[in-house]
Amino acid sequence: MPGPNGKAFTSDHVVHDDGSVEFACSQDLAAWPWAALHPHHPGSIQALSYWVSVECAAALGSWDLNKWSALTWTRWECGDPDVGAYASGTYRRTTIKGKESFSIDFADEQGRHICRLDGRGVVFRTRDFEEWRKGEKAIAPQTSSNEFAYADAPLLGLSRDERPFLGPVKNGTALGLLDAANSMPPNHPWLDGSGDHVNSAHLAEVARQFVSLLRDGDPFRVVSAEMRFRHYVELGSPFAIQRVGDNGDTVGMVVRQSGRDCTQISYRMHRKEETAN
Repeated sequence: MPGPNGKAFTSDHVVHDDGSVEFACSQDLAAWPWAALHPHHPGSIQALSYWVSVECAAALGSWDLNKWSALTWTRWECGDPDVGAYASGTYRRTTIKGKESFSIDFADEQGRHICRLDGRGVVFRTRDFEEWRKGEKAIAPQTSSNEFAYADAPLLGLSRDERPFLGPVKNGTALGLLDAANSMPPNHPWLDGSGDHVNSAHLAEVARQFVSLLRDGDPFRVVSAEMRFRHYVELGSPFAIQRVGDNGDTVGMVVRQSGRDCTQISYRMHRKEETAN
């Protein structure tokens, strides 16, 4: 996505000598509807990974907000489930496995730790992003969500007004389709994006729905995750998500489209009745 334009989730940035940035989180749920979800919801955390990392990098003067950028990797570890909404956090530039990364710790209004989020990305400094993407999107087969056969909402673990993204699971694989009619405002209650492609928060929700299908709709909470983004997933074009590992607590998944492995995802879960929420 391009950098934020007149909209910011973080404020009151305090830049320290060590390069860390403390910040406050917006409490405007109309502007940031995903912030109304439980703070451990995968879609909420993935939305944070973009907005907070870009805004804090901009506060450090190390980000060109006029350039398109993309996440390439994220992972997170959640704390105790009995926490409130995102209130504040600290951003740090880190090195993880020899690669420049960022790490963000979030807390609620009472100072309780919500989660630790690590990630890294790339900035398209020289590539004509829009022109390059025209060619990529032109070759993707297109269909409409109105014509797609989705799985039943209870099996997908959907709340009121949420939209299905996946069809029934068969032999550990489900087909899916996201387009503007089911995954972008005003048609989805909390997801948004640039409209150029399926973004990371969408993919986090795709993975959550897939695990729900694998669990026959039994409730669960994602306690840690890792996502690797290799190729864009195109809006309006069918894709497949496949289980590539499952030990009961952890499910490995891969999202494929047009013959390419686009995203690798791993979720570690607790059953909902094992948690406070």
